[in-house]
Amino acid sequence: MLYAALLVVVSIMLTVVGVSALGQSQGELPALALAIPALWLLPQGGVSAWLLLIGLGSYGVVLQDQPLALSISLFMMLPVFAVSFSPKGSWQLATLLISIVLAMDIGLMALQGEGKLIGSPAHTIVQIIAVLVIWVAVRSWRPVNGNTWWPLFLVFPLWVGGMEYAALVALCITGLIASLQGMQKSQLKDLAPRMIWILPAIGFATLVLTPWLDVPNPVLVSWLLILGGALLGEYLLEDPEEEV
Repeated sequence: MLYAALLVVVSIMLTVVGVSALGQSQGELPALALAIPALWLLPQGGVSAWLLLIGLGSYGVVLQDQPLALSISLFMMLPVFAVSFSPKGSWQLATLLISIVLAMDIGLMALQGEGKLIGSPAHTIVQIIAVLVIWVAVRSWRPVNGNTWWPLFLVFPLWVGGMEYAALVALCITGLIASLQGMQKSQLKDLAPRMIWILPAIGFATLVLTPWLDVPNPVLVSWLLILGGALLGEYLLEDPEEEV
């Protein structure tokens, strides 16, 4: 029990540190920094690891050209996908939630098209698809019994090359994956799916509370509405018979 609780705390801390380091790097991350976590899983991760590699790589390619707050806010779609495609859900609920997400994302892309928000609508679409691929990888992910640790040595070229923050982000993502794997193997494995709610919220809150990072109002409003939609969907999924 204590071990699982410690993993939750570590996951939250790694998320905060990773997002802060990403802010310091101004979104400038080489593909290697995002490939390291997936390469760490590849030998035994199977298809899920390849999907994670594709998702992280696609997400990172356009990261530098996008507002960091927008890029981080898109991960709030993960709980929306979880609720929408839950076995207890319905197509009506899925349609409602996906419509909310599309409305918010299209609104942000319209602002980008008008020059009122930096970034490119095409890059936003790439990141939306990347987050969807990451969610598919997470959904089909099975704990790996043994990991290959050699990819972690790839952080040294990043560090020596003056990309300390990129190396820190790679280590944080890898540590986060390891923590979630450990959580799934612990007595509190049912808590692991809840982290799909907690970590995106913690990551975006880190941006909001960091004084030197800018969070445009449209992005904040969009994030709040998507979070509200996800919470509404979660509430509608509750079984009335389980209520006391």
